[in-house]
Amino acid sequence: MSCCEERSCDCVITAGPGATVDGGGSTTDPYVIGAVGGGGDPTVIQAVDTPTVDMTVTGTGTTADPVQVSAAVILDPSPPGGGDQLLQAGPDGLYLECEQVRGCISAGDGAAYDPDTGVVSARPSTDAGNTLGIGTDGGLLVPPGGAAEPLAIGCGLQGEGSTAAPLAAFPIAGEQPWADDWDCDAAANSTLKCDPSSGALWTPPEHTTAALTLQQNHPMGTPAMPATGTVVIIDATAWSEGRYDPDTLSLCRGVSFSTEFTGHAEISWTAGAIFDVAYAVSIDGAGATSRLMYSELTPPGPAGRRRVTFSTAQATVLPPHTGYAVRVYPAIRVTAGTVTIHQWITDTHLFALTR
Repeated sequence: MSCCEERSCDCVITAGPGATVDGGGSTTDPYVIGAVGGGGDPTVIQAVDTPTVDMTVTGTGTTADPVQVSAAVILDPSPPGGGDQLLQAGPDGLYLECEQVRGCISAGDGAAYDPDTGVVSARPSTDAGNTLGIGTDGGLLVPPGGAAEPLAIGCGLQGEGSTAAPLAAFPIAGEQPWADDWDCDAAANSTLKCDPSSGALWTPPEHTTAALTLQQNHPMGTPAMPATGTVVIIDATAWSEGRYDPDTLSLCRGVSFSTEFTGHAEISWTAGAIFDVAYAVSIDGAGATSRLMYSELTPPGPAGRRRVTFSTAQATVLPPHTGYAVRVYPAIRVTAGTVTIHQWITDTHLFALTR
């Protein structure tokens, strides 16, 4: 088609903004109309990177080679804090696993953290008197008024631990000033003390006493004793003993121990006899020593027969875990004449008191 249907005309085609017109409008040189960019200049696309995005532009802008713009996230391989880079890029986008982050979390005061589960929870103090706890709804709870559970009152205590009924010792006989009974310093003489390692109150072990009297009739067969010159034991099998065995009264305290032997002897002697009746005493199995009890010393005297009573004693202070034994034997020293022992009875008195 021609512009003027083959008639002579003055049609003019000009290019406006964004277009070009080439050719003279004839059959041999037709008009060619095209488009241009930006006031006649080709459109230019340029990639600009940022610290976190890497931009890329490809293509010439034709149908066969279109312009393509892409962006890639920049991940710092060496974080400035010195840790590992946990953020990762995958086919579906950026991702960060919870398990990777758990190691970066720690618990401060008042908090508890489980790195295996990632659970962060409150941590009430375990100090005595703390009443903060976890309520039935999982929240923190302080009981009304801050009161703790009722105290369990043990032996020797009374009260409820409150202002109105404070916790206190429970003396069964009530209260009484020290000075009512004792004219001495309480701090220096009271026996109630506290063990700093256990906090337990204590008093020294209780005192214990023991007393015993035993009578023995020694069957010696009525021996007739001629002059002996020295003290001799009449019969080694006729003995009496006062003994304290270790720890009998106390496992802790020492012991004051005493024993007394009272002899009742019926003796006869010939005219002119001179003699001494004695006890031979052995302590803890040691050799015996003599203790003279009764004597006839004035010659020339007539023959005679008499019952005499005499006694000897032994006392000692023993440290803890210590025993003691005193054994006595009937003994005699005949200087002149002959002396016959008709009967010898020994009363043994024992007394022990813890110190």
